[in-house]
Amino acid sequence: MKRNIVLRQEKNNFSNLIVKNKIFKKNQLVVHIKYGIGKYIGLCTLNTNGIITEYCILMYAKQAKLYVPITSLNLISSYSSAILSEISLNTLGSKKWSSECNKIKKKIYDVAVQLIDNRSHRILRQGFSFKKNTLKYKNFCNQCSYIMTEDQKKSIQEIITDMMKPIPMDRLLCGDVGFGKTEIAMQATFIALDNKKQVAILVPTTLLAQQHYKTFKNRFYKYKFNINTYSRFTSKKEALLIKNNIKNGQINVLIGTHKILSKNLIWKNLGLLIIDEEHRFGVHHKELIKRLYINIDVLTLTATPIPRTLHMSSLGIRDLSIISTPPKNRSTIKTFVQNFSATVIRKVVLKEISRGGQIYYIYNKIQNIEEKKNYLSNLIPEVRIQISHGKMNRKDLYNIMCKFLNKSFDVLLCTTIIDTGIHISNVNTIIIENADKFGLSQLHQLRGRIGRSEKQAYAFFFTSNHVKINEKAEKRLNLIKSFTNLGSGFILSTHDSEIRGVGELLGKNQSGHIKTIGIELYKKLLKNAINAIIKSNDTKALSEIESNNKRVDIQLHISAILPENYIQNVNTRLIFYKKISCIKSYKELKNIKYEIYNLFGKLPEHAENLFLLTKIRILAYKIGIKKIKFYLTKICMIFYKKNILNINWLCNKIVSKPQDWKLLKDKLYYHQSFINHQDSLFWLKKFLHNIIKHS
Repeated sequence: MKRNIVLRQEKNNFSNLIVKNKIFKKNQLVVHIKYGIGKYIGLCTLNTNGIITEYCILMYAKQAKLYVPITSLNLISSYSSAILSEISLNTLGSKKWSSECNKIKKKIYDVAVQLIDNRSHRILRQGFSFKKNTLKYKNFCNQCSYIMTEDQKKSIQEIITDMMKPIPMDRLLCGDVGFGKTEIAMQATFIALDNKKQVAILVPTTLLAQQHYKTFKNRFYKYKFNINTYSRFTSKKEALLIKNNIKNGQINVLIGTHKILSKNLIWKNLGLLIIDEEHRFGVHHKELIKRLYINIDVLTLTATPIPRTLHMSSLGIRDLSIISTPPKNRSTIKTFVQNFSATVIRKVVLKEISRGGQIYYIYNKIQNIEEKKNYLSNLIPEVRIQISHGKMNRKDLYNIMCKFLNKSFDVLLCTTIIDTGIHISNVNTIIIENADKFGLSQLHQLRGRIGRSEKQAYAFFFTSNHVKINEKAEKRLNLIKSFTNLGSGFILSTHDSEIRGVGELLGKNQSGHIKTIGIELYKKLLKNAINAIIKSNDTKALSEIESNNKRVDIQLHISAILPENYIQNVNTRLIFYKKISCIKSYKELKNIKYEIYNLFGKLPEHAENLFLLTKIRILAYKIGIKKIKFYLTKICMIFYKKNILNINWLCNKIVSKPQDWKLLKDKLYYHQSFINHQDSLFWLKKFLHNIIKHS
């Protein structure tokens, strides 16, 4: 009975495997590190002299086909581009791909050096080591009005650990809209304030500044900390007073827009900077932050990190914490994408009002917003409509939002001014006109403005009836419609990087290199470069990068596949082939083997051979072997470096009866008779183990 339960759990987990592991779809563009951009056709099984092997078929220019053994799937990456129609297939045998790849590798190396240099400069700077008063901190946490999720607890612990270190923190906190990032920010703020440090909170809009101001005031009401805001709502007289109070330390927490980046704002003892919704700030503002806040801890909050930030976190250049657990009683927002329809709009609005709710109507053209109000008033005369946008007088804007919060009218016709920080639980329907003009992150943020109560929430994304949307916009809308689960912001960001590209990590423009070799390969090469530089710490790092891309070529003439009658679904087999080809440790190997066993039962002989070959490949790579080839009565091993090991000395240690060893330059031949290929595999595995043990 227990085994059945385990199997059921494993199969439930397997249903998410397709999402977690990118596999290739038929006719999808892929990139092979040696041959360039091709098209994935499918899998095929070939029987050569009784040896069964499965291959991945790639189509290149002029209908040329490349058969890639499934054990080499790690050499193939998905190729994603904003406009696939502009991408042409490479020609097999052409030197163009190799030449471009070599140039890009050198550029990637330069980027990696600069990234590490930036990171090391921050690490080398002396920061403030915060202390945590456990009793005071616990009392503050107990005042939180809801129970923290495990993800929140883990994230705040990671942040506090960073704050207690003597080097400046640079951590990204990623959590979907309404998942409790603000509470974590307030707990980090408390730690800073308890250490007599000032806290700056940078937000993209005045409305969000006001929202955070109220939230922080309510959360810290039992304490005597002075909390203030600084934005375009601030008068000249108030601004002057704020500057003086910041300088003399009388303001403890300042929440504001980009105005707090002013050089005229001189802090007495700033210790923590919190940046909310970092994707709303441009490169210029981020460069200012780097210059002005050199030695302080920085915590960045976002629901949908921009591709550059997300990628830097995945590379380990920035520390990352993720909140993926939704609050209790939150339901998925039902999302619809369709052409503009007056009938649907009227029906949707009246339905929401009938259940006592309110509506956001997003129309992002200020010059025509009055006309849109007249149109909606004629279409739905039963409802009360008011306008809100960023160019309104600050008092009028504030009054409108207060009235909407107090349910004085039904529909808020507005621009994207509400896409951050507006939390009104009674609004559970949002209508977005010209949705194809918005970015993926912005659409997700706007949708996150609703669904804050136990009521079912609805999001309607309308596109024009007259203008055909482009390929990029269509991808964004399909994604936003597909990913409606709570906590999907992080997943959407990874897809956003495929649509937009991760960009030049240190510049303002999108990288042409990514278009040439694809995002996945670019990220792989950059990660290799960073690891090589960290490992070697010298000018030989570039050659080290090349060695990271090298692979052991094993030709032992045995059938090593996941048979079709064992795993029937071709996509499932492809997923596991991809995972096995990327294995780098025995632990990973054991876990995947266990996973396959629990899903499909006892492994057949050919599948066992596949895992045995993988184990040999791991061992051989550690030693520095380039190639292992089996002949009728001998095994040939070729090393990357000549005389890498004293094989004659080793054979005396590890073989009881050494026979006819010959060392010819960098080639090793071991002459011995074997009963069958399977015996040779087990002997080879034992031999390699012993080499590692005695070397």
